[in-house]
Amino acid sequence: MKKFNLKKYLGGFSALLVMSGSCFAAGWQLTDLGAFESGTSNGLALTADGRVGGASARADGLPYPFLSQNGQLASIGNTTGVVQAANKNGLAAGRITSADSLRIELGIFSGNNTIPLGGFGGGYIDVNGINDNGQVVGFGVFSNYNEHAFVATTAGLVDLGTLGGRFSRAVAINNAGAIVASASNAKGKTRCGLSYGGGLTDIGSLSATGSCVPMAINSSGMIVGMSNNGQAAHAFLYDGRQFFDLGTLGGNSSIANSINDQGQVAGTSSIAGGDNRAFLYSAGSMLNLGMPADAAGSSYARAINSKGQVIGYYTLNSDTNKVSRAFLYSNGVIADVSSLASGLADVDYYTLRINDAGQLAGTGKINGVQRAFLLTPLP
Repeated sequence: MKKFNLKKYLGGFSALLVMSGSCFAAGWQLTDLGAFESGTSNGLALTADGRVGGASARADGLPYPFLSQNGQLASIGNTTGVVQAANKNGLAAGRITSADSLRIELGIFSGNNTIPLGGFGGGYIDVNGINDNGQVVGFGVFSNYNEHAFVATTAGLVDLGTLGGRFSRAVAINNAGAIVASASNAKGKTRCGLSYGGGLTDIGSLSATGSCVPMAINSSGMIVGMSNNGQAAHAFLYDGRQFFDLGTLGGNSSIANSINDQGQVAGTSSIAGGDNRAFLYSAGSMLNLGMPADAAGSSYARAINSKGQVIGYYTLNSDTNKVSRAFLYSNGVIADVSSLASGLADVDYYTLRINDAGQLAGTGKINGVQRAFLLTPLP
C-alpha cells in the first residue's frame, strides 16, 4: 500500500495549479431564477455554461422540472418531475411520476418532451449523474427493497446488477462512459465497482479484504472514495492500476468525495481534536481547509472544480442544533456562501453545485423566499 504522490504522478503540473487557482471574486452577481405559480423553486443541477436545473410547483401544487435559460426558469419536458442532472447539450434527467401516479421513475427531459424510462418496480429512482453523451446513472429500488445501479439513455434503462450481493448504486459517470458504483458482494461487503454499460467489475480496495466506497471519477478514469486499509477507513485514489492511501489530517479516518481533471481531490478527514475538516489534496499533500471565520466546529468538502475551488458545508460546535451551512473555498479563503451576496441566506448545502467557471447554484432564500439561484463571480 503506497502513499499517493500526485506531484510525481503528474510531473509537477498539479503544483502549478494550486498556485494559479482562482481567487475570490471582487464581487458576485446573484441571479434569482424565479419560480412557477407557487412562488418557490429548488435548484439541483448546474451545467458548464451556467444553466440551472431543478423543480418548481405550479398552481396544482405539483413539482415541474426546469432548466434555466438566460437567467430565468424555463420549463423542460411535458410532465411533472424534477431535474437532478443536466449536461452541456441541454439534456436533463431526473425523477418523474409514473403514469398511474404510484411510483417515482426515471425520466429524460429534452426540449418540450419527457421520455419516461420506468424503474425497477419499487417506487423510487435516484439520478446521480449525466455525461455529455446523454448517458444517465443512478440507482433504483425493487419491490423487495433491493437496490440496483443503472445506466440509461433515451433508448432505455439498463440494470448494472451487483457484485453478488443485494445492492448497488452508480455514483458517477465520465464522458468515456466509465461508471463507478458501490455494490455489495456475496459476503455482504461493500466494494467499488466499475462498468462500461454491462455488469460491474470489482476493482479492489486499499486492503485485500477491506470495504470500498467510490465517490467520483474524472475524465481520465481516476477514482476516489473511501476504503478500509486494514486498520481504518481512509480516503483513496485509484489510478486504474493501483490504490493509493491519501492519509488523514491527524485523525483516524478520511473520505475523498470529488476529483477534478487535474487530479486534485477534495474530501473530509477527522483531526486530532475529534472534529472534522474539509481537505484539498494536491501535489502529494493534504491541506486542511479550516472553518469560515476560524470558528470552532467541523467542515466537510463535497465537490471540487478545475480551478481547485471547493464547496461543502460546516457546522459550529456552539450550535446545539448543528445546522449545516454551505461554504466555498477559493485560493486560501473559506467563506459561508450566504455571505457572498446581499439578500441571499439559508443556502441548502445539499443542493449547492459548482462548475469550472466558478459559478455556484443551488437553493436558498432570496429576500426571505425560497428560490433556485445562480451566483456568478465578477471579474
